[in-house]
Amino acid sequence: MLAAENQWAIPVSIFPVPEPELDRLPAIFSERKTASGLSYDQLANRSGLTRTTLMNVAHGRYHGDLRTWLRLSKAWQISLDELLAPVWEGKAGEKAK
Repeated sequence: MLAAENQWAIPVSIFPVPEPELDRLPAIFSERKTASGLSYDQLANRSGLTRTTLMNVAHGRYHGDLRTWLRLSKAWQISLDELLAPVWEGKAGEKAK
């Protein structure tokens, strides 16, 4: 019975979670927008976000909130984890420790 309980155990790190690099959000947005081929108006219609919000995210004036990034991930048909993975990478593209 003990072995079955350990099978479902979630490993816990003793190290603190690193700070996400939120300054990468404009680049993440711009790369995905370019890859999608959508205009700001098309992305606004698809995501339900305003064109102003999208432009503010693109230019780094607004990081967006959870709702913003959930809507963008849905509009681009990508998981939120995959979309935001770059905020956890080190400056040289390595995973943060």
